[in-house]
Amino acid sequence: RALVSASLDGTVRAFDMLRFRNFQTLVTPSPAQLGCVAVDPSGEIVCAGSRDTYDVYVWNLQTAQLLETLAGHTGPVCCLAFGAGGGGGACTLASGSWDATVKLWDFVSSSSSIESLAHGSDVLALAFSPDGATLAVSTL
Repeated sequence: RALVSASLDGTVRAFDMLRFRNFQTLVTPSPAQLGCVAVDPSGEIVCAGSRDTYDVYVWNLQTAQLLETLAGHTGPVCCLAFGAGGGGGACTLASGSWDATVKLWDFVSSSSSIESLAHGSDVLALAFSPDGATLAVSTL
């Protein structure tokens, strides 16, 4: 069991909840204020959204290697969520931003946004249904 946190100091920290210690610290390649975090269902991939660079950073939790930097938002990224994919085990990452968009990413097949959903105002929160078929979005 682990708890993962994102920080304005540009780090993501993973804490072992059985031993009560930090076992992994993930760092952005350049200074960034991280405001949200999500872990994929397998527990291997950690993503964090930036308030100032507007990017989403993707790490391997075990190796602490930065796998990708997903760019495309034009405002602070304020929420992230993973949705279960179809039978193949692939996941979709949704990122919500104050630029009034939700971007859906399939970084297993490509690093580009596969869909951008425009909203009338800033996106504040989002969540997938357990089967990954429905995405709920809250806006300002």
